[in-house]
Amino acid sequence: MPWNAPLAIALGTLVLTAGLFWPTSIEIADLWQDTVRRRYTHGWLVLGIAVWLIWRDRARLRAIEMAPPSFGWCVVAIGSVGWLVGLNAGLLAVTTLAMPLLVLATIWSAAGKAVARRVAFPVLYLYFAFPVWELINPLLQSVTALVNVWLTRIAGIPVTMEGNVIQIPAGSFEIAGGCSGLHFFIVALALAALQGELDRDDLRTRWLLLGIAGVLALVTNWLRVFIIIVAGQLTDMQHFLVKVDHYYFGWFLFVFALGLYLYLSSRVPRRSRKESSMPPSAASTRGRVVVLTLLSLVALALGPVWSLADAGEAAQRAEPTPPSLRGWTGPGLNLSDWHPAFANPDEEFLVAYQDESGDEVALYHAVYRSQRQGKELRGHGNSVLGKHYQPKETHRRELVVAGGVIAVTEQLAAGAGQHDLLVWSLFAVDGRPDPMGFPSQLAYGIRSLRQSPTASVVAFAAECRPDCDSARRSLDVVAVQALPVLLSSPEAGRMVVSASRNE
Repeated sequence: MPWNAPLAIALGTLVLTAGLFWPTSIEIADLWQDTVRRRYTHGWLVLGIAVWLIWRDRARLRAIEMAPPSFGWCVVAIGSVGWLVGLNAGLLAVTTLAMPLLVLATIWSAAGKAVARRVAFPVLYLYFAFPVWELINPLLQSVTALVNVWLTRIAGIPVTMEGNVIQIPAGSFEIAGGCSGLHFFIVALALAALQGELDRDDLRTRWLLLGIAGVLALVTNWLRVFIIIVAGQLTDMQHFLVKVDHYYFGWFLFVFALGLYLYLSSRVPRRSRKESSMPPSAASTRGRVVVLTLLSLVALALGPVWSLADAGEAAQRAEPTPPSLRGWTGPGLNLSDWHPAFANPDEEFLVAYQDESGDEVALYHAVYRSQRQGKELRGHGNSVLGKHYQPKETHRRELVVAGGVIAVTEQLAAGAGQHDLLVWSLFAVDGRPDPMGFPSQLAYGIRSLRQSPTASVVAFAAECRPDCDSARRSLDVVAVQALPVLLSSPEAGRMVVSASRNE
């Protein structure tokens, strides 16, 4: 069998990228095996299909004359460093978004435009198994809640909605992230995209197939949630779908939706895509291809090698020291159920303070000298409230400390006890309060290319006992003294709390 260099470059780049960018690969593999959220358990199948599609085109790939661009490796190097920025910032969406693009860019850089174009669909098909879809999940979640409120009212069932919680006479249903129908939506689009590729349909037909599949997936999920709500109302919340499991019921309905999709897609006028002719490129010599391929692979490895160099500069772990507060005894052990969850911080403490009247305030502080996926301030699963409390209300409050304004988040949370919990929290980078939203995390990742900034979270908690105003006053007194110390402010100042509307 003659050597098929384009096929070897395509499949080799896929394997090499998975190995070099192993932190992201592990995160993706964990998602594919996540039996709790179960949104990407189809990932291994998508990977197999992508590899098969490349292998299927091996004859066409062998016939392509490779003509790699002279400076394509520069694009690969920039993309590799971009992945490192996302990794340092703990932005899984950025790192997973970068990987298929890096694979495609490396193939283009090593083998040329014609080869990259031939394998573009299989490589980009991997996005159907990557968590980039989480960006639209809140939208699907809200739409599912609104549609089901409307359907429930049409069915004659009294219903109200607060946030994503639907309340009916028999009980309440939370339209959680897993109820959005995202898994059905991704799988339906993946099937439609695959059908369009196998049939070599033109672009217009492919978009039509994707539209049909997406709408059917959404409607199927809306119907699933509606049936569960009705079952709960008719059986006083005792139905199997309410008490035991409704996940597989959704896939049962999805099978019927798939049958309807196959019928509707068969009625769509099909027009095959014409293979567009590309202007012939002068085939490169074997030596030039080898040199540019090696340069492309070195460029691909730039980000991972850089990350290893950063990891070698381990910061010294310091023993955290909770501050002492005037008028309060402590710091002592926190005996409440409030335990914030932050993965693998470099420094961490959770303590409690008590005043003369018996009021108690808990203080949590976690510090990250450097961040990676699985060791990040804003990672999935991290929570200021912890696992024992659920949020009820969220407000923004302004604190004036040492003459400067600091914005904090106030959360009212419910737990198993009879009293609600009031929590104030804020994030900081190098001692400066920072919202740590997407722009801030991206800026953090860019700064970390030179030296990792220190990221931290500070949180105060007090039970609403006898009421939340009393808890707020206790938080005020503790925060006035503790924040300047924890944020390394030059001096403590006066704190003014002003409520704003819910966010």
